[in-house]
Amino acid sequence: MKIKKGNLAIEAPIKETGVIKRRKGSQKLYVDFYYFGKRITRSTELDDTPANERKVRSFLNRITERIEDGTFKFADAFPGASDQEKAFFTQKEGREYRPEPHQVLFGDYAKEWMENIYPTFGSPTKRNDYREALNTRIFPYFKHYTFYQLTSTTLFKFTESLVRLKGKDKGKPLSTARKVNLLIPFRAIWNDACDHYRWVLKSPFDNLKKKLPKTEKKEHIVIRLHDWFKFLDNLETHYRPIAEIMILTGMIPSELGELKREDIEGDYINVRSSYVLGEEKKSLKTAFRKRQIFITQAIRERLQTILDRSTSPHVFLMEDGKRFNSSRFSKIWKKAIERAGIPETTSYSARHSFAAWSLIIGVNPLRLVSLMGHASKQMVYEVYGNYVEGLEDDAEEMLDYFGKDFVSRKSKSPVPFRDSTGDSLGSSVLTTGTI
Repeated sequence: MKIKKGNLAIEAPIKETGVIKRRKGSQKLYVDFYYFGKRITRSTELDDTPANERKVRSFLNRITERIEDGTFKFADAFPGASDQEKAFFTQKEGREYRPEPHQVLFGDYAKEWMENIYPTFGSPTKRNDYREALNTRIFPYFKHYTFYQLTSTTLFKFTESLVRLKGKDKGKPLSTARKVNLLIPFRAIWNDACDHYRWVLKSPFDNLKKKLPKTEKKEHIVIRLHDWFKFLDNLETHYRPIAEIMILTGMIPSELGELKREDIEGDYINVRSSYVLGEEKKSLKTAFRKRQIFITQAIRERLQTILDRSTSPHVFLMEDGKRFNSSRFSKIWKKAIERAGIPETTSYSARHSFAAWSLIIGVNPLRLVSLMGHASKQMVYEVYGNYVEGLEDDAEEMLDYFGKDFVSRKSKSPVPFRDSTGDSLGSSVLTTGTI
């Protein structure tokens, strides 16, 4: 450092900052100094030799000069420091920390994202799906990649490596639809990182879909009536009226799990919320899913059987008395399907069957839109309309099963619900009251 003395410029002694040390058990030199009141200890990765010690001292002296003239940048001097440290000191220096994509590891940013962004998702299903995809697939593969290395080619190689991890198809490639779903949380992290660091980068996801093989959209199978009766015969007795409520109303397991006695009022079942992955959701999939379902005589008979079995405030329970659980029920459903020897279906097929059967027996499509909780009849025709063909032969038996009051909405037997003691719980389907 030069200072002026009269007309002469002479070299002033350099003020030394920090110390050079060697840690026990290590042959490398370390620097140790304070910056904005914080102690900084870093390995130089240089062996402990006199020549290297002179290099390190020169490095520390340059740090001193730059700190004094206000040009020192911690992030540039220590590129291997954590993002938190870089951000902290950059802010102290009066600058904005904006690392480049090649300086940020996906794993480091994703860890922060899981701590700060992930918990804000209100949907337990979404959180569960994201956590599983990230922990089992994405983190193990990409945690050491920088964002600069994340290209469509890199992602395509990743998707090509994806196989089933368990079950009878273990080792077989995943479907394109499943691969695309796994990339959803990956894309969310990418977008948030670009927004956070204000990067303007070409998304590696833009052209990826074009490289993946196209697969036909899987259709939900509609159950034929005679297969439905075979299924019921092979379903555990406790769950038969529950399964029948599903196919008579179009309700899904998560809605059953949250239904309370107080939600059955007068002539209607009020679907207001759902129970997903052990959490109560006050909002449904869409605003239209909040709906009223008219209680027909067929529905009433099954509900009475279910209500007589317990005094729980929740209507639907597992056989052991615990809250109705869609995951457990799906396994029970699958076993009954296998025992019955009928085409494979899931419990969600009951909802699709309800819609298809309703169209067959002449329910007004606009009313079906309301019963299903959709926004418009377009959904009814596009998703369920193509399942009608081949079911006409079952129409008369379907009408008997649902009951004519399902179509006309008039009850023939206004019998009130009872509790397990035989006392009346409220109104008939033609009067008002609360169960």
